[in-house]
Amino acid sequence: MEDKEEEKSFTERIYEHVEEYAQTTVALYRLKAIKVFSDVFAAVATGFIIWVVISFFLVFLSIGVAFWLGALMGAWHYGFFIVTGVYALVGIIIYVLRIKCLKAKINSFIIRQIFKD
Repeated sequence: MEDKEEEKSFTERIYEHVEEYAQTTVALYRLKAIKVFSDVFAAVATGFIIWVVISFFLVFLSIGVAFWLGALMGAWHYGFFIVTGVYALVGIIIYVLRIKCLKAKINSFIIRQIFKD
């Protein structure tokens, strides 16, 4: 009778250890997922803030260059047409190279952030 009680208590202890191990493993993976998510979110948020600052810089620089070119050409709207043409050319180049350059860089950035450790 005592052997069965000892065996039962042994199997119960093993079961408790396995259950504790499983709970700890789940908690560990949950914490790792939170860390990866926070790293990716921080990188995206930082990139967004930098993008906003650069966008404001480019908008005001473009307006200034457009007025300056317009003053050189005698009519301010000519400057805006030239700046718009430059942006259209840059947009076309980015559109043509989007898959080759941008998609690969964005994918590798996200993968690096996820598997950083």
